[in-house]
Amino acid sequence: MTKTFGSLFSGFGGADIGAKNAGLELAWGVELEPAIAEVANANLGGHVQVMDILDADPHRFDRVDVIHASPPCPNFSVAKATRGETALDIALARKVAEFIAVLRPQVFTLENVYAYRLSKSWAIIEEALHIAGDWTNLAHVNSADFGVPQTRRRMIVRAVLGGWVPYLPPAEPWIGWYQAIEDLIPTLPESKFAKWQLDRIPETMQTFIVPGGNANSFDVRYQDEPARTVESVNRVGNMPRAFLVNTREGHQGGNLTAVMDDEPIYTLPATSSPARHKAWLSYGRVVKMTTRALARFQSFPDTYELPDNNALACKGIGNAVPPLMYQKIIRQMVET
Repeated sequence: MTKTFGSLFSGFGGADIGAKNAGLELAWGVELEPAIAEVANANLGGHVQVMDILDADPHRFDRVDVIHASPPCPNFSVAKATRGETALDIALARKVAEFIAVLRPQVFTLENVYAYRLSKSWAIIEEALHIAGDWTNLAHVNSADFGVPQTRRRMIVRAVLGGWVPYLPPAEPWIGWYQAIEDLIPTLPESKFAKWQLDRIPETMQTFIVPGGNANSFDVRYQDEPARTVESVNRVGNMPRAFLVNTREGHQGGNLTAVMDDEPIYTLPATSSPARHKAWLSYGRVVKMTTRALARFQSFPDTYELPDNNALACKGIGNAVPPLMYQKIIRQMVET
């Protein structure tokens, strides 16, 4: 018998995609922002309702086997200087607790930043789970351990009604960002680094860069070897094919955040834009990412249609639960 799934704070439906790919039937979702819900519904069949969860009555929702919640996390993020739990955060947690108490799903999952574990909000949800009779497990997971080409670290809660919570799936070898978008690289738009960006590139990267006729003409070579060409871009020894940088962080001061071609990308923020992520390629190109490339880093399938509005696309991608990670986590729980 097919098991059913509901999501709170659905967003673009990252968890929903993972649940669907794990064999669950999408029953309902709740999302506050109409533009975000519209994208999710266009891709997933229309199960997401646009509403303020504080106005939602769980008695009016079908009982499902699995409920997932991803409460908003900006007030708990270390990236926010004025972070701090608010009355709204606590009200949202109480509403999640109400859904748990009324619908009593067999499985409940929650995703948030790791600092959320110390909040009153999580204490409210945890208490509701214990009163309902759930066994719970809280873990600090890295999405790269699940085949996602991104080192996104998050708090993942898994709860089972009246039963043992299985172990998480074993960690998998990491996938580099270059491998994830290798087929897209020839189509990525040309870009360049500003002088301040070049000045802040980490020293480990500087050893690979040989300035050409201008500040944005690069190549890679070993000592007195001739410059490399597009035909010889495979990694040789420690020489990278490329590295990718987050130029926004560099603008705030200090070195750029940079990752080699065989490493997963850093965590993608919801406030990002494709142009802020630039890649230096060993055969003389500097390119910027596209929303499709960012979606690949978050493990969204290519069949997922992204909006033309870059800000909306980046917000939906950056806030999403990586679909591949959730698929592997929930499939194991449901099968067990």
